[in-house]
Formats: sequence, structure tokens, C-alpha cells
Amino acid sequence: MTGPTDRPVSGPSGGLSSGLAPHIESLLALKHAVGLPYVESERHLRHFDAMCAQDFPGQATLSAEMAMRWAASRPGEHVNGQMRRITPVRQLGKHMVGCGTPAYVIAPGIPGRQVRYRPHVFSSEQLRAIFAAADQIVATPYGGRREVIIPAIFRMIYCLGLRPGEARRLYRNDVDLARGSLHIRQSKGHKDRLVFMSADLHEYCRRYDAVIGMHHPDRIAFFPNRTGGFYSASTIDCWFNEVTATAGVKTTRSKTTGRALPLPRVYDLRHAHVVENINRWARAGRNPEAMLAYLSIHLGHSNPDDTWYYFHLAADFHPDLRELANTGIESILPEVVCHGV
Repeated sequence: MTGPTDRPVSGPSGGLSSGLAPHIESLLALKHAVGLPYVESERHLRHFDAMCAQDFPGQATLSAEMAMRWAASRPGEHVNGQMRRITPVRQLGKHMVGCGTPAYVIAPGIPGRQVRYRPHVFSSEQLRAIFAAADQIVATPYGGRREVIIPAIFRMIYCLGLRPGEARRLYRNDVDLARGSLHIRQSKGHKDRLVFMSADLHEYCRRYDAVIGMHHPDRIAFFPNRTGGFYSASTIDCWFNEVTATAGVKTTRSKTTGRALPLPRVYDLRHAHVVENINRWARAGRNPEAMLAYLSIHLGHSNPDDTWYYFHLAADFHPDLRELANTGIESILPEVVCHGV
């Protein structure tokens, strides 16, 4: 299955104007040649190029002053966002050095340790309220069919444990409504995978497709904006904030510090999917260690440690799960076919 790329379209010179433009173009060409989407990193590099063109006109060497001006923390910026912004410029420095051009490489300790987000684990009542609120969404005069899309995209994220970006970037031909499967392309780790819908989700998506097809018969995206293309991440976030506010889902406080935790995010629907499955296995007496292999593949994890993380979130651990949550994986995952969890 193929579809249009999300990669920004650039002109003959790539739209870059600083003295570092040839090196940035070289790095981007390399990343794209090996099949990496590199979309967010490319966006950061283009902003870095604009900064260099304005503040360091004509300078063709990546200096410490240029790199560290870019790396400086911005007002209200989270350390994780700062890290995502700095990483491609660090890669640019390494790329230039590897090509024999002197360049300053931002030290790996900058900006500091990434902060792991503590997700909001929804109660069953909150989830019911969220989907009830999604079903009550009304159309707006700005175009698009949000009243149809919002209930469908949030159900798909929750029922399949998708990353929000995976759902948002689904092409129409990524969803096989005959087989009830989804082709998740080039997601985290730049790997494709196949996931399967439950019978009820399959039927829901068939009904959704019939309705949205009347409004967007030639759409590219499975969840199309008013032009048939893809919604931005910020739009999906705004929708979720609207839905959770209507549902009365509020922030909670840390049991250890008493501080207010961040507001629930769309990504927390993925966490809810995983935690619910882990708890269901525990209650049913199923072997969690055996199921972990399937869960890793289903979620698109290349590192099994990422899957172990979810065992710490499950609210009612089975004793075996509690023990497993504090160990590492030493065995090799068996070869399995990806099934819905």
C-alpha cells in the first residue's frame, strides 16, 4: 500500500537560505534515502536554518554559538520538547563531522534527562463519559465532518491501542474493511505493522466509512479534513480537550507529591487500552509473560522494555504481574502473527 508522503514540499534549493543549507540538505537527503519520515526533525532543521540566516548570515560552519543559541530553553518550553528540537541539530553536527567538515556537536547531556510522562489512567466511568461526549459533538460552520470523525477516531485509538499520530495519519487504503485490518506504516521505530479490529469495531468503522464517503468520496485520509487530507496533531488535541471537558474528566493529583498531574491527553487512551488488557489477563488467570510478546508486537514496540512499562500502570496487579513488573526480559520474543489485543 502506498500513499502520498507527509514530507514537506520544498523548492529547487529546498527553501533553505543559511550558509548551512548544503549540509542540511545533505542530511535530509540521507534520512529520506534510508526511508525515514523525519518530518518533525526536518521542520526543526528548517527553523534552525531560518535562525542562522537571520542571525549568522553567510556563516557556513556550525559554531558553538549557533548551536547553543538554538539549544537555549524557551519560556514555558518542556524539557521533552526542547530535547526534540535540539536532537536534529546535534545530528547535523555529527553529519557534518562525518563528511569531513568541522562542526560543533551539541553534547548529549543537553538539555538534561527526558521527563517520562505519568499518564492519566481513566476509570470505566470516565471512558463511558468520554465516548458519550464524543457522540454528542456537533458540526461547525468551518467545514469538515468532525461530528462523524471525532467519535470514530477516539474509538479506534482506544480499541486498538494506537498512537494518536498513527490514527491521524491513516490513509484510506490503509484500512481494509473487508478483512477488518489496519496497516500502520512507518510509525515509531520506522516499522510497519498490521493490527486487526474486533467485530464490533469493524462494524462501526464500516458504518463510519459509508457516512464519511458521502462527504469525501475521493479522500486520501481515512479521517479526512475538509480538503480530504490529514488533520494536524493540534486539532486532535483540541478535540480531546473539548470531549474530556464535556465528560467532566479533570486532572488528578499525584499520590506522592500532591501536585496536580497534567490534563489527560489523547495518548492516554492508548494507555487505557493496554492497562485494561493487562488487568483482564490477570483476572482471567492467563500467563502474562506469554501474552507480553503479542502485546509488544501489537503496540509496535521494538524494545520490550517499553511494554514492561505498562505493567507498572495496571491498577490491580495479579501477584505474578507484580513480580514480573520488576524484572527485565531475558528471553527472545517468539515469532508470532500480530493479532488485536
